[in-house]
Amino acid sequence: MPNDWDPLTARRSLTVAVMVFAAAFGLHGIDHLRRGMAASPPSIMVGGMIQGIFVVVAVVLILRHHRWASWAAIVVGFGSAVVFVYAHLLPTSLPSFQDSFISGPRINVTWLSWLTAVAEIGTGVVLGYVGLLARRPSAVDLSAPGRR
Repeated sequence: MPNDWDPLTARRSLTVAVMVFAAAFGLHGIDHLRRGMAASPPSIMVGGMIQGIFVVVAVVLILRHHRWASWAAIVVGFGSAVVFVYAHLLPTSLPSFQDSFISGPRINVTWLSWLTAVAEIGTGVVLGYVGLLARRPSAVDLSAPGRR
């Protein structure tokens, strides 16, 4: 990104990134429903619901251009990516806290499961990165609406 990344560009980029991330999160949730509630351990389902609350909070903060919007993008974006890599892409080490696509039991895992998991990881990394860019001094505008 160029060094002249202005506050308007930062807000627009955060908005686009969080909306694409929220769509990927929603599609991944739909895939979990398609696979069936028995396909994932209860801790994964509870974790997904808690993550959903964080996603909604991040969407609201970013759409309102709140001063914590970039922090929400960083925490939710990178945090989601790390949690999803652990839960879906690593071999099972703690079966009660993983729904590994690599090692068993892989209940109803299809190409759609892989696509939505990878999409959520990728969009999470992008959201976190855009949040980092929005923290740059050239992107900070203290007179923006929602700044306190």
